[in-house]
Amino acid sequence: MNSQKSIEDCVTSKFPHLFESVREIITKSERDFSRDKVLKRESFLWDHTLQVCAVAQKICLEEGVDPLLPVITSLFHDIGKFDKGTYHSGDIPEEQLSSKKAESILIREGMDKKQIHQITSSLETLYNEHKPLTRTAEIVHDSDFLAKSGHMGVAHFFIKSALRGTTLLNSLIQSSGRELTYASVLPQNMRTRTGKRIAAQKKKKTLSFFKGLIKEVNHLGNIHLKIRKLTWPCPNDPQKHIRVFMVLPHRCPECQGDIRTKNSSQKGIKCTQLITDIKCNKCSWKIQTRFCLPEVCP
Repeated sequence: MNSQKSIEDCVTSKFPHLFESVREIITKSERDFSRDKVLKRESFLWDHTLQVCAVAQKICLEEGVDPLLPVITSLFHDIGKFDKGTYHSGDIPEEQLSSKKAESILIREGMDKKQIHQITSSLETLYNEHKPLTRTAEIVHDSDFLAKSGHMGVAHFFIKSALRGTTLLNSLIQSSGRELTYASVLPQNMRTRTGKRIAAQKKKKTLSFFKGLIKEVNHLGNIHLKIRKLTWPCPNDPQKHIRVFMVLPHRCPECQGDIRTKNSSQKGIKCTQLITDIKCNKCSWKIQTRFCLPEVCP
């Protein structure tokens, strides 16, 4: 059976209007954020949501868990991302916004209060490091990361690059270090047995692809990129360190001058970001990379 059809049937058999209601909200919020009033392109966020739901369903079936609540929680996990057409509206974590929206919609759909609490509490523990993850949250957590890794992660990398209007070179400098870093610790970041098994396979695929792509780019001769490994204090335990990958040009792409880098970290709404400022010593060329440090420090 088609995976989307299977997921939709899983939800609509219990709550007939829920699937379509969430799709409309996610699509509209992304349209408002991108200022695309006609939405000539399809919703990237809705597509990602369906992929997370599919992975959640797979994990549930392999681990003998009823997929209904994990799939519905996955359906809501990003609904607050572009609330009111902004990213992280009012500096509120998107999972908190998602929880509020889920509660409102599920009450309207007639869901049992106990089930609603299971879903909203699971959404909230996804970002709150002081609360232990519920079983549902563990499944959604793993599903979200797995949907953004391996071959699917590579596809997302290029879709996002196109949406941002960046070149291949700038995308590699700005974002491939994040992909390599997250892939390197993906299995340790998983909370479920099935997630760990799938993550081990996706780790190899992701690392192999980006290292191979960078090697091919270097063979063209126009620019030489290098992968640099950096150790950085773990956000949750400064006594530990995590290995971070950075992708840097050997020389300035504009004038072939020497480049310099400056690394810093910044605590955000949901995570600690690693920020790298890359500048040319000779001309005005510069670029900045930033991404959330992984949750785990092996």
